[in-house]
Amino acid sequence: MSIDLLRARPSALAAAFVTLYAVAGTASATENSQVRALLGAPSYEISTPQFPGVYLQTWYQHYEADKLRDADGNTPSRALTIPGVGALPLTVNGSIKADVFVPRITWVTDKIVMDGRLGFSAAFPLVKQTNDFTLSTVLPAGLPSTAVAQINQQLSAAGAALSGTRSGMADPELAAYIDWQQDESRVAVGVAFNPPMGSYDASRPVNPGAGKYWTFKPLLVASRVWENGFAVGLRATYSINTRNDDTGVRSGQYLHADWSGTYNVNDQWKVGVQGYVLKQFTADRGGDAGANKVQALSAGPLIAYLAESGEWGVDFKVMKEFSVRNRPEGTITWLRLNYRLN
Repeated sequence: MSIDLLRARPSALAAAFVTLYAVAGTASATENSQVRALLGAPSYEISTPQFPGVYLQTWYQHYEADKLRDADGNTPSRALTIPGVGALPLTVNGSIKADVFVPRITWVTDKIVMDGRLGFSAAFPLVKQTNDFTLSTVLPAGLPSTAVAQINQQLSAAGAALSGTRSGMADPELAAYIDWQQDESRVAVGVAFNPPMGSYDASRPVNPGAGKYWTFKPLLVASRVWENGFAVGLRATYSINTRNDDTGVRSGQYLHADWSGTYNVNDQWKVGVQGYVLKQFTADRGGDAGANKVQALSAGPLIAYLAESGEWGVDFKVMKEFSVRNRPEGTITWLRLNYRLN
């Protein structure tokens, strides 16, 4: 191994960091291919009448991904050029695990606005997230053992620098809406926003909070129920972000839509299928932002129980991601308890 090669290693491997940062992270923000959203959170309550009162929801989410996807849906890879060695294929692998506990409060008021009922909600996610990344390459035959050892050491250090575990509060979601309900349908429109209140440090590889910026999003809820027990529902937001003061990046705009289809087995039990659509429409800008846009689809079964009193309910669902672009691809599980306080 030449002295020139040894000196070139840090700069030559900088591309590895760029690639890793483009795919690392889970649901928090579009910067670094993340999103600020509780993917898959809504459920049967989308198509259930919301009477005036205060509702408490406690949600537990587990997300686990062992695949990283690039813009073509493949494992991220690129050419890594090392002086004295040449161009080498660089592959990015990793796993992400996140456990999220979400207390949420919803207040459906008696106030009527434009024939609809005024409501408010606030969610405060608490996150524990673990990232574990590795970089690998295929070295040409004939390299000195010292060169092989030092290149592998640098790759290992690059992956370790972007791995770790962090716990803390994520950025809350606050919303206000007007809800129009009829016997067979429901439509609600409003606005939600995420203030930068979560734990965040731009120098850390893992952050519960998304960054030092705000997200504003128009909100739509729509549902339809039939006498035979079938119901479909949709909750959609379109996120518009300000600039991250710490990185200079303004995250792109994206659609997040949760959908569900359920069937009432009886007055207490519901079964069905649920999923979400995530689609980024404008690229991130500024700082070290790349041109890639995120995308993910998901679907999976759900089961729900609603007490005879109507004062509480519980549901469980598992959703598998597919058609993923520029994000981790995994499985998300939700266990939720909804309780009416008054």
